[in-house]
Amino acid sequence: MLNNSFNNPDVKIISKHEDGSVELCLKNMGKQIVTLTADQAAVVLDLKHDQYNADHRNTRHKVSLDAYDPDNKLISAGGDPLQQLTAAVQTPETIYLDKFDEQERLLKQKVDHQKLMAIYPKLTKPQQLVYDALANNEERLKDKKLAAQLNMSVQKFSNHKQALFKKIKKFWSKLV
Repeated sequence: MLNNSFNNPDVKIISKHEDGSVELCLKNMGKQIVTLTADQAAVVLDLKHDQYNADHRNTRHKVSLDAYDPDNKLISAGGDPLQQLTAAVQTPETIYLDKFDEQERLLKQKVDHQKLMAIYPKLTKPQQLVYDALANNEERLKDKKLAAQLNMSVQKFSNHKQALFKKIKKFWSKLV
């Protein structure tokens, strides 16, 4: 370990002592001679980085971008740190904003429902059946099961569903 095989012409080992200390000549620093203790020499001259690699084997290739705020709460990488920090803090302002956001969402949902109800009479009977089945599908059933409930083939259900979405898209743009 303590030889000049690390191919650095600016560092020359002058002598090695029995206690493990080493004298070095640093050419790039005006040929300054430095004495290192055994521990310092082990770190400085370990240019194969064996100790570093042993200490950082698992983190070297996988860099963690997680951080901690002053209150020692984890802020995960990829998220908005400010939003994550403020989400945990419940102040009267954040409670009011949460209620306001919920009211806005409910209002938009109500307006969207009114638009859909304006389009509903323009749908054909099979499209209305498919719409009702999709709107009341709280169990998240697949199209195959919904088609079976309506006594339709899967292909017919799919065709009516596509026509339904096409018609909603067409009339929706006129209602906006």
